[in-house]
Amino acid sequence: MTASLAPHESARLSALEQTVRDGLRDFRRTGQALSEIRDNGFYRASYESFEAYLQDRWGFTAPQAGRLIDASDVAKVLDPLGIQPKNEAQARSYRAAAKVIEELEPEQQRVIARLVEAAAPDTQPELEGEEDVPWDVPAAEVRIMASVVKKLQPDALVHHPDSGDEVPFDTLTNPERFEVIRTHVDQKTQAYREKQEAKANAPQAEKINWADWVLNTAATSLSHGQRLEITVEPDGSGAARAVARIVDGSTGEVLSAGAGAVTLKKAVLNLAAELK
Repeated sequence: MTASLAPHESARLSALEQTVRDGLRDFRRTGQALSEIRDNGFYRASYESFEAYLQDRWGFTAPQAGRLIDASDVAKVLDPLGIQPKNEAQARSYRAAAKVIEELEPEQQRVIARLVEAAAPDTQPELEGEEDVPWDVPAAEVRIMASVVKKLQPDALVHHPDSGDEVPFDTLTNPERFEVIRTHVDQKTQAYREKQEAKANAPQAEKINWADWVLNTAATSLSHGQRLEITVEPDGSGAARAVARIVDGSTGEVLSAGAGAVTLKKAVLNLAAELK
């Protein structure tokens, strides 16, 4: 059932819809406008639900609008840090970092802004002849910064940046605290980068088209009377698990089996790994 809007609500809705109309290429403005329309129920004059309003007025699905609103909220948290995502997807990649940052005190957030500023030249050096070159600190590294700042509570024991003695964090001066925080961030960031590099350089797993593998294995590798089976059975928790196995057709003996999996593809790949 629809309901009428007060004059000031109608005026605000018109302004917000103009923002959406003009700003469809700007996820921040669009997300903010949609959020306000939703939160204030401005759609109710003509539509019974926000979802119906989105679909009819803008051709959006609820998940699409949700992603825009979410990205806009994240960008709002990042803006004081000097981080300006270029698009909706990039903004949403910072969601985990933004969630931690929102839990911090303003002074802690200012520390993160300093860390971001200090990291910027290392992340994307300025190009010759260019001014105000846009840069981004990777989302995972911003999350590391936020997590370190959150973890270093006043009573946390840390190593004094000059003497190396173990002291409570709140006994340090502000410059000393920042140096300790930056050291912790640098250590964790380096460990993260090394882990990512190792992952990138690791031998890639052989890619197998699981359906083709089933047919090829059955045609070329099974002996007479053997068969390759894929069974799916309930696991007792309300879900189901698939198992791929090779069976002796005359005796029913299971000759080889892969580990159970929640998808047919994974079940077959498990059998392939077992045979290999």
